[in-house]
Amino acid sequence: MSEAVERFDLRLPAHAKQLLLQAADISGNTLSSLVLNAALDKARDILESHQHFLLNAEEWRQFTATLENPPDPSEDLQAAWRDFESAGLG
Repeated sequence: MSEAVERFDLRLPAHAKQLLLQAADISGNTLSSLVLNAALDKARDILESHQHFLLNAEEWRQFTATLENPPDPSEDLQAAWRDFESAGLG
C-alpha cells in the first residue's frame, strides 16, 4: 500500500529557486527532495528544542523542589477548576 502524497506549493523569488536548484543538482537530489529534507530537519530541530530543556545543577534543584513541594493553587486556578467541574467535565 502506498503512502498518501500531499501537495505543498511554495512561492519564492527566482534567485532563491536558482540557488535551491543548484544545491539540489550538486547534491544529486531533486528540488523537491532537497527542500523537503531541509524543511523536515528544521521542523524536527524546532520540535525537539521545545520538547526538551537543559537545567544546570541549581535549576534542577529548584525544579525538583517545586515538584516535591508545589505551591498552593492560585485563586484563578481554583476558579478555573470550579468552572471545569460545573461544566460536568470533572
